[in-house]
Parts: sequence; C-alpha cells; structure tokens
Amino acid sequence: MKKIKLVGLFVLLVSSVSSFAIEGLQVSAPSTNAVLSWPSDPSETYIVQYRNTLNATDSWTTLTDYFPASSTNITFFIDSNPLQYGSGGGTNGGGGGGSIPGFTNGASGGSIGTPGTGFYRVVRDGAHLFGITNGTILSGIVKIPVELANGGGTVSTMSLTEDDSPVGNSIQTTPLNSPLALIVDTTQMSNGVHQVSASARWDDTNGGLWEADSPPLTVTVSNEISFENWMPSFGETGNTFLFRATSVHTNTDWVVYVYDYTNAYLGYFYGHTDDGDISFYCDYSGTFLTNNPKFSFEIATEYVDPPTPPLFKITDPWSGPGAWVAVEQHAWDSANDSGLLYAELSGFIGGAKQVNWQVNPPASEDENGNWHAYGLTFGSDNPQGNTDWLAFRNALYDSHSRNLVYFGHGGPNGIGYDSSSTNRFITSTEIASRLHTIPAGQTNRHAFRFVFLDGCSTAKGNLPEAFGILHRHVTNLDDYTYASLRPSAFVGWTSTKWISVLNGGYINYDHVNFISHIQTQMLLGWGLQESIDYAASAPDVSWSFLWLGQMRVYGYYDLHFGQYNN
Repeated sequence: MKKIKLVGLFVLLVSSVSSFAIEGLQVSAPSTNAVLSWPSDPSETYIVQYRNTLNATDSWTTLTDYFPASSTNITFFIDSNPLQYGSGGGTNGGGGGGSIPGFTNGASGGSIGTPGTGFYRVVRDGAHLFGITNGTILSGIVKIPVELANGGGTVSTMSLTEDDSPVGNSIQTTPLNSPLALIVDTTQMSNGVHQVSASARWDDTNGGLWEADSPPLTVTVSNEISFENWMPSFGETGNTFLFRATSVHTNTDWVVYVYDYTNAYLGYFYGHTDDGDISFYCDYSGTFLTNNPKFSFEIATEYVDPPTPPLFKITDPWSGPGAWVAVEQHAWDSANDSGLLYAELSGFIGGAKQVNWQVNPPASEDENGNWHAYGLTFGSDNPQGNTDWLAFRNALYDSHSRNLVYFGHGGPNGIGYDSSSTNRFITSTEIASRLHTIPAGQTNRHAFRFVFLDGCSTAKGNLPEAFGILHRHVTNLDDYTYASLRPSAFVGWTSTKWISVLNGGYINYDHVNFISHIQTQMLLGWGLQESIDYAASAPDVSWSFLWLGQMRVYGYYDLHFGQYNN
C-alpha cells in the first residue's frame, strides 16, 4: 500500500497519453482515501493514473481505465488507503497544484515516515479534437490540437479522417511530436461540408492494438482555389503534365503562369470557367523541357492569387513485366479450415502464373489446385519467422516487383503483427525509403502498379504513398493519361477485420468468400472497384455494407487484373 503526502493534482502533456487538462479537477482526503472529482460528460470514459514524481522518465500507474462518467456531470473516483495522517487533512482544487498538509509516506502500522509526494492525472479515453466545433470554417493550412489517451500501447499513427479515410496530408506516424496536433492542408479537400474525426491507433510489443475515432464534427471547408483533384506527378510514360484546380467562383477568368525547376518563367495558360473547373494539359514533346524534373505555377483569378502545389517528373523505367509478390502470415494455424484461409490469394497467384509472370517468394500448389502464397512463420519463439520475412523483403524490393498481395496482420503504418519487431514488421517509412517514393521527385523511384493488403487498417495511413500510388479515391483514367502516368491502385481496409471466430475455432468464411470473389471477377475481366462491389453482394457473403464501407481503393479504381503490367 503506497503512503504519500499528496501535494498536487496534475494533468500533464508529457507522457505517451498526451492529453489536455480537465478543468475543475479536485482532490480531497476525508480519511486515508484520496477522492478525485471532476466535471464530466456522461458519454465519456476516463483513465485515472498515479506516479510519485513528475520526472518524464517515470511511468504512470493506471488505477482504472474506461471509468464511466456519472450521470450527474460530476464524476468521483476513490483511491483507497493511499494516505496516512500526520497532523491533519485538506483539500486541493483546480487541477493545478496546492498541498494537503499532514500526509506522509511512512511504514504501515501508523508510524510516521519521510514526507513524500504523489501525483494523479485524469484524462478521457480515446481521441478528441480541440480548437474546432460544429460549424467551424476551415481555410488554407490549419493546425488542430488533438487529445489522445489509452491505457496501453504507444501511439503509432493519427490522422484527420472522413468516412474512415485520411483527409488531405494529415497522416502522422510515430514518433509524434508533443503537443499533438494535426496539420491539414484544406486546399486538398473539396469545398463544402465535411464530417471529420481524429483517428488514432496504439500498438504494444505483444501485438496488441487499439483504435479510436473522436466524436465527429461537421465543418465547412472554404478556399477560393482548391486542389482536390491535383495530379502531383507527370512524365512517367510520355511528355505531358496535367494541371487541375477548382475555383469556388463558377464564372471567372483565370491565368496560370508556368515555371521550370530553376524558377525560370516559361509562359502561361489562360481561360474562362463556367463551372469552377480550371484544368489543362501541356505536351512539351520535342522541347528542351523533356528532362525538366519539376514544374511550378502561379494561378490568378479575378478574386485571388493562391499558392499552387508543384509537379514532379517521375523517372521509373520498367525492365519487363511486373512481377508479383505474394505472402501470407500463418497466424491462424489452430483454426479449423485454416488451409482454406491460406489459399485466399490463389486467384491472384494463379492468374499471374497463367501468363508466366514471376511470383516471389515461391508459391505452392495443393492437391486441389489451389495456390498458397509464401508463408510467414508466426510466433516469436520460432526463428524461421526471421528467415521468412527476409525472403519477403528481398522479393518486395526486387527491381522487377510491381504487384503485392498480402494476407496477415497490419496497420496504418506498416505490414506485420508487432511494429516494435524490426525483423518481422515492414513500416511504411521503410517502404518509402527503399522504393524512393517519399519525398517526391527521386530519380531512382520504384513504384508499384497494384497493392492488395488484406490486413487490418492498412488503408488508414500513408501506405499508398509509400508504394508510389496516388492517395486519392476515385481517380479517372483521363487524369493518368494526360499526366503521362501509369495507372495504379492500392487496396486496404479502413478498420480491424476479424479473421476467425469462436476464440479462433473457425475461420470467418464470409471473409474468405469476399476476397475470393474479388479475384474471380478480376480474372473474368472486371475492374477493381466493380469486382469489390460484386463480391460484397455475393450470396455467400453476409453484411455487404460492411465490406463495401471498409475496403477502400486509392488510385485508379477501374484497374483490371493485368492492365498496364508491361
């Protein structure tokens, strides 16, 4: 039993919980108990924590988590018997300091020991946005404070989301700076009403994960010029670039001045829009600009001259047909019909082999003619797992690899089970570094044509960008054509998916059927999004709205199985 002199009650910003102070926090000591009280929202739950000092290296002890708020709007929590009276009692209020005289941390049995100190904090569970409310108007680049709190794990990613998809360039991955805040370029969003939330994920070293979304807020984005359809690159397959912008005024003249990578003026385009669309493409074939690595612009209308994003030339030559990387994590061996689960990528593998495209690491075929992707051994006690993940990495970064299909654990910031295991987890940061996709404009870029990640929350972070795929939902083929870009697509989940049920006894047959139908339809010649839509409505797949709402496509939504793979 801890015996403390209670000299303060603090809510801090210095730990992994990262939270804002709760106004009106109080502590009292009517006996040997410490009684905490604070104004509360009946819809919230709270974490109460304690530690002896305010040293940043000291850890907090969680006294309770998911503690429900009282319906009376004032919540009380009693920490039983942490105190021993010396000469009196007292009360501390306001959530920021003060002392309670006569408390000591002596030995049990009533003896008085050396005076000590102790500190409490109370924070709300989950994720919360600060500084904006319903009806807030957002323009330009905004900084939105965020409160994140969870009883376990370390924050690995956070972002502003709408419909479970990251907004603009708001995604942040560990390590995060304190105090936490989301930086959002609202010019990359469409003008109008948006319902947004703060989304966060925590991971621990045992593979545990927690996800939270803040209560949604309805905000209005208002920018004179926006770039929600911006094509950030050009020149992969030809010598054209595409400029796309939108004016809030639907009847206006416009002019766009063009500059090269040295900021030398090249010329201008001009026109009139009757619907707000400001777009053009430029064919610079046969000019000195064929090796220009970057274009920048100035745009002007009758109303405003806003800053404009740059365009970066892509240099990404292919040495032959794109090879396929296919792997599956054997984390469900104990479930009935796990073999069926591990054959869920058979269609992708068989389709690639049918046209003699390379599949790495080696896949195997069972007696029923089903293809099984290369297996990643699961369990930290088996060293074979390190060998398997090394083979996965070697295949992933091979210069011929342009397609990836993966089944297993994952998250917004990478692929694998435990993000702290550098051998058995591949982060989005590592992928971007090895493929030279972030930052934009690298000459040795190696982007993927097709990435299909059947792993939890893999569509809620920056994995699309890491693979060099446009992080934008519903991109038309014309945009790729006019920008001289090879169409590509990323598929992932915006939520946690359940692979087995009844404590792992049975696989989730709906999941297997859904994934299998997507492959079948693509092999029949259907486009990607069309195949997903069909699979969700198939008679052997229940709850179609869940699959459609949680599997997300970024990039070219109508990509076909082997399209643009040469």
